[in-house]
Amino acid sequence: MSLRRQVLTVVLLSLAACYSTPKKDPNTPSASEIYVQKGVQYMETGQLEFAMQDLQHAIDLDGKNVEAHNAMAVLYERLNRPLDADKHYQRALSLDSDNASTLNNYGRFLCGQGHYEKSMQYFNQVIESKLYPLPWVALTNAGLCARSSGRRKEGEEYLRKALEANPTFGPALLGMAKLSLESGQYMSARAFLQRAEATGPLNADGLWLGVQAEHALGNEEAASGYLNDLRSRFPDSREAAHARKLHLN
Repeated sequence: MSLRRQVLTVVLLSLAACYSTPKKDPNTPSASEIYVQKGVQYMETGQLEFAMQDLQHAIDLDGKNVEAHNAMAVLYERLNRPLDADKHYQRALSLDSDNASTLNNYGRFLCGQGHYEKSMQYFNQVIESKLYPLPWVALTNAGLCARSSGRRKEGEEYLRKALEANPTFGPALLGMAKLSLESGQYMSARAFLQRAEATGPLNADGLWLGVQAEHALGNEEAASGYLNDLRSRFPDSREAAHARKLHLN
């Protein structure tokens, strides 16, 4: 589940990249495109019912709108409806088999479903195309997926490439922190966490990593700080529940 949480933080970035491609007349987007943008904005704020309405409007207006199907697939993931998500991803790819955003999102989705080899093929297609405006997103997703499938060295290679492309990308920094923690490199884990924290507040996964890293380093004051932040900001998170189960003070 931690992989799923990390990769979902970059989904909307991936979708946002869809709109950076110049159109013939950028001042007059179609009605379908406007509904897609509204639907993505609703997803960003967690208003999934309104997102569904707008994305369905987008598809009704233009059934060949690739990004409408791409965004709808992501929404169905949020709703834990993988069969519907898969259907819309496949529809999007049938309309544009080279769409980098769809390839990246579908690869991430397939990895979450346990289809590691197939997902890596999609990630690598995006990475090798050189056309995706956010290459560090695909590289990060590939790294997290490789780690999830037990290929830690390969995962680290992808994550380091992601950070070469964007040294301040939070999900890649957290991925490296987790790899460092798992290999007992606690100082390295702390360093990656500090870099991630410098880019913005840590999510529940990042705070839990901080608890573990600082505890391993013997810095109980810092570990308690991360733990208190986790409990106050994410009281209902899986990480907070895990801390309670371990009876951490």
